[in-house]
Formats: sequence, structure tokens, C-alpha cells
Amino acid sequence: MPFLSTYCTSCHGETKSKGDVTLNDISADLAAGKDIDLWNVVLKQLVLSEMPPAKEKKQPKESEINKVIDWINAELKKSGNVASLYHQLESPNYGNLVNHKKLFSGEIKTKPFSPARLWRMSEKVFDNVKSNYGVDVTNIRQPFLLDDKKGIRDYANLLFADSAVVNVLMANAGHCVDQLMEKNQAIRDLATGSPTPDQLGAAVSQHFKRVVFRDPSQDEINKYLGLYQGSVQEGGNREALRLMLMAVMLHPESVYRLEIGLGSEDSYGRRLLSPTELAYSIAYALTDSRPDRSLLQAAESGKLKTKDDVHEQVSRMLADESIDKPRILRFFQEFFNYNQAHKIFKDEGRSGGFRYYSENYPRMYERDADFFVMNILDKDKDVFRQLLLSDEYFILNRQTFRNTVFDFYERNKPLIDSGIISEDKTKELLKALGLKSWGELNVKYYLHGFDRGFRGSAGEIKKMANAVRTDQPKSTSKEISEAMHPLYTKMPMVYDLGDNEQNFLLPQPYKRPNRAGMLTHPAWLIAFSLNDHTDPIRRGKWIRERLLAGLVPNVPITVDATIPVDHHKTLRERLTVTEKQECWRCHEQMNPLGHPFEIYDDFGRYRTEEFLDKLPKVNGRYPSKPVNAAGALTGTGEIGLDGEVKDALELIKKLADSDKVRQSMIRHVFRYYMGRNEMLSDSVTLMEADRAYLESGGSFKALVVSLLTSDSFLYRKTL
Repeated sequence: MPFLSTYCTSCHGETKSKGDVTLNDISADLAAGKDIDLWNVVLKQLVLSEMPPAKEKKQPKESEINKVIDWINAELKKSGNVASLYHQLESPNYGNLVNHKKLFSGEIKTKPFSPARLWRMSEKVFDNVKSNYGVDVTNIRQPFLLDDKKGIRDYANLLFADSAVVNVLMANAGHCVDQLMEKNQAIRDLATGSPTPDQLGAAVSQHFKRVVFRDPSQDEINKYLGLYQGSVQEGGNREALRLMLMAVMLHPESVYRLEIGLGSEDSYGRRLLSPTELAYSIAYALTDSRPDRSLLQAAESGKLKTKDDVHEQVSRMLADESIDKPRILRFFQEFFNYNQAHKIFKDEGRSGGFRYYSENYPRMYERDADFFVMNILDKDKDVFRQLLLSDEYFILNRQTFRNTVFDFYERNKPLIDSGIISEDKTKELLKALGLKSWGELNVKYYLHGFDRGFRGSAGEIKKMANAVRTDQPKSTSKEISEAMHPLYTKMPMVYDLGDNEQNFLLPQPYKRPNRAGMLTHPAWLIAFSLNDHTDPIRRGKWIRERLLAGLVPNVPITVDATIPVDHHKTLRERLTVTEKQECWRCHEQMNPLGHPFEIYDDFGRYRTEEFLDKLPKVNGRYPSKPVNAAGALTGTGEIGLDGEVKDALELIKKLADSDKVRQSMIRHVFRYYMGRNEMLSDSVTLMEADRAYLESGGSFKALVVSLLTSDSFLYRKTL
């Protein structure tokens, strides 16, 4: 009560009650269930540093705030209630609860850290490491699946080995050990003989290294031998051996990443990750694999103990193109969610012929979007702004690819057959195209078509692009480059055919540009659409939460969110129902940001009219109404940016100019690489990351280096 009287009741007391919150007579008897909701409000304001306002002269010390927070938590626990705030702060959906302005104001001086934790292994890492098991992995099941939802999903404290995971791990272990006992001569001999402790220890060490990726300690070997000895009398030698080897496969390090902080402790109570922990953390941050030899050698030789040591290793890995770093592209897939486009069903009759050329055209757009991102990352300049504004676009679809390959072969057949094109260049091209010989061309790309031939993964397309590039000014090389050019070159993002028959995304260089960056890319537009119409509400919600650090509440279960059916109205006209007073409080955060994208239909096609295709055709054409794409940008707090916009292109330009948008994107990069939401204590890390990005000219690599060498990444602390 002295705390509330000193710092709170002048605004929330008997004479003044801002926000209808009154604290002068709040009950301290939480065990009796009194004022629990109000105490939760107080707790939230204190934890998030929302109150007292910074403009107030009287500001409590951090120690005073912590005492009150501890008291509220203890009293809530006594009452049988646990504050929901902490669970929300751990959830990916509530990361923006932490005050954006405070994070980037510089007022928070706390030394950053991450909580000590176990981080469940990722599904991608498991897929890579299971090949080390020394058995046929065909029937090994994936135990570490994530919910296939939109957004960044791999959060350390939300994932654990529950009963379903353990059951799959047990089944995998039994399958692998049974194979070893059948096919591995050394293990088979142990199973049928009378093994000595030394022989059993050697078997444990060999299997341990396959599964855990390191040599076991003598204590660990002794524990496994103890398990064998405790089982052999009851189950016999073979079953005891089987149980021992299965136990190795359930070692904690094959299930969890250990980030406890086993290094030295500093004066702030933080513990540095040990060299081994750092080696694994760096590897898992950038790749889907265990540490490479250089990382392990650095850890073993004492050269992975300082921030400079980590900087050297992270920079080395980012610069080495031979190291596969799929997690970099995956961040943009999960942030923008364009890789979800293929999950949105589109009616074939409305698609304008898309499915004639591919049974799953959204996957082609997802692949094109990957190339759009990769092109920007290759340049590594002004990355976030370019992602929102760039008109450089990569196109690869079934028709273009097949026609170009055939055209290339037919035009260059005499050169290929005569050997003028070198054998090495021919082999390089064949490999890039997935062909063993040119004779396979007709079978793969004509009879079976694109989807059953060349798969077009990002890596394969890039290899093909590199295969036809050359520094030699020979006419044959030029011909090859020109022939393959449409498959990998950048093109303006302009796709208005003007005849309402926009079946393919083909370049239209003579039209007025109507695209700008990822938010006008068909993959993103389809991913944020519904089966038969656009989705301005979810598009606006995405912008509010991902780019403007806002938080839109979920739809209350008591609200009927059905859009009224009226075939004579456009979708926007029907959505006026959301402008009622009881709805607008939330919808004003979304609708004005989503409506500008109505210049694109739910297939991502540019339009100036919305066709009312549920009405009968008139003179062979559906009735239509002009698209109303007017909207507004609010929430940046930046002079000259907030205000009305006429369409998505104007909105995107404003977003690209916003400091808050850049900082919000950096917050999401932080979450991706740290596996958690940011805390106020991460302010220093985020500000240094923002500074590194700006000073490097907008380099994503510089941003990643800053985050992976930050105190938030290097230090652990028990909360």
C-alpha cells in the first residue's frame, strides 16, 4: 500500500480514476478472491514498465518494483491463481506485449541474458542427424514435429518431450537397435556371446558417438553398464544389451539442446555458455546440423570463450557458401508466411486456367518468392526496405521452364552435338536440369511435365543459374545465357494483362508497375486470402502485428464473425458490419491496413474492378464495381508517415520509410534466433542490432552477427 500511495493513487485514487482504475481501496486479501483481476492489471503494468508513466516525477526504484511484483505473485499463488501474464509473455502471439518504445528508447540499462533452458531438438536437425545412426532409417519416424501454423514456431520454452514424443523416440530406438543387432557384426557377436565390460563399454562409446555426436564420459559409460548389469539377470544378455543401447538413443542431448550456461559467472549473476554449448548454439542458429569440425575444434582448443571468438566463427560460417544455411531463408518464409500459399484451396473454375499448367501453382509462387528473397539477400544491402519495395522478381513456372529448355536444346543442338560447347559445360547444364543425358529431355519435360521432372528447389534453380553464367565472352556462352535467361533473371513485378485473363505471372515491362515487394507478391496475397475471396482483415492484422509491433485481440467467442452475404455488394461493402461501435475498437487496427490490398484479388492478380461473379453474366461478362482501395496508416508515431493512403503501393512506401517497421522486423529476427520473445532486459541487444544493421547499410548478415554475439545469446540466467 505504501508503494501504491506513493506512485499510483494520484492518478488512480479517490479523486481521480484514470482508465476507470481505482487503487486506493484495493483489497490485499487475495486469498479470499478479492480484486484478483485488478491485481493482475497492476502486475501487468509493473512487469511491462507501463506504469508509472515516464513523465511522472516520482519513479520507483527497480528494487521497489521487484518487491511488489514478488508480493503480487506470491499472493496470487496463495489464492490458487497464477498470473496469466507470464504465460502470455512466453507465447509467440503475445510478443508485442513488451513496450516497443521502451525497448528502443535507451532508458533500459539492464544487462541482457536469456533464461537457462533446454530447447527441444528441431525436426530439421533430427532429419539430418539420423543418417549417422548406422542403420536403414527408412522406417524411423519424426518425433519433433511442430504445429504447422503461420509464424515463428520454434520457441524453446514451449516445446518439450511429452508422452507422444517419448513414444516415438522409444519406437525409433527399438527399431534402430534391432537393426544393429541383426546387421552389425560386432553388436551381433555381443548379443550371442558373453561380453566383457570392456566390450560393452566399447559398444556404448561407438553407439553414443553416432547418436549424441561426442564421446561419452567414463561416468556415462558406467551408468549404461550399470543398466546392463541390472537387466541381464532378469532378461538375459540379448535383452539387456538391447535395453542399454536403446537408453543411449534417449540420451537428453539427442532430445534437447542444452543451454544451461556452464561457463563462468559474472557479477550480474549471468553465466556464459560453455564452449561446447556455444558450438552447438551457433550451429543450430544458422544450420540444421550439428557443429562442423571448425566449430568443434574451436571449442576443444579454448578458442570459443569470448564474444570475439563467437564473432569469428559466426562470420566464417556466414561467408562460407559451401555451408548450407537454410535457416536464413526459413526466417523470411516464417515471417512473411508466403510458404503457406499452397494450403489455401482455390476453385478451378475461378482460377482462370491456372491449374491447366500446374496442379499446385501456389507452390510455384512460393518458390518464386524464395528467389525474390534470395536475390535481395545476395546483395545484402537495405534488406528490409528492399523486401517491401523491390521490383526485381524471379519467374519460374512450368510453361516457361519447359518451353525454354526445349528452345535452348533445339537452338543449340548443333553446337552440343558437334562438341563446340565443352563437355564440362554440357555436364554442368545437364546436372542443373536434373538430366543424365539430353535424351531424357522429352521423357521428363514433355510426357510427364514439370512437376514430375525438375523440382525447382531454391538450391537447384540457383545451380542452374550459375551453370549458365560465364566470364568468357564467347558467342556460344552468350547464346546459352540468353536461352536460359528467363529461368533465373530478375524481372519487373508487373503482371497486369488488362484483359481479365491473367493466367500466368509473365513480365509486362511496358505496363505501369503495380507491384512493390513481398506484400504484393502472389504467394503472400494467396497465403492471406480465403478460398473464394480476399482477406483484408487478416492482411491488416499481419501488418499491424508484424510490421507495427501492435497487438490485436483475438475474436471473442461470443462474437459472430460471419461476413453478411450480399451478391450485389463488394467484399469491402459487406465488411462495413465491422465498423459498428462494439467492433471498431479492434477492427480499426486492421481494416484500414488491409483494404488497400483490394487492388489484388484472392489469386494475387492486379485489378481495378471487383467482379460480382455470383450474379448472372451480362453480355458474357460478370457485373462489376470499381475497387475501393483507400486506407490509412496509423501507429508509427512518425511525422509525415501516419495518414490516409490511396492503395497498397502508397501504404507500402510509407511502411518502408518507417523506423518502427524496421525495428519491428528486427524484433522478429531476435525471436527467431533466440527462440523466445524479447524482454525489456533485451533492450541493449535490440538497440545494438538496429545500430549494426543501419551502420552496415542494411546488411542482414551484420544483423545476424550482432544478435549471435549479443549478451542475450551468450549468457544464461536462472529466473
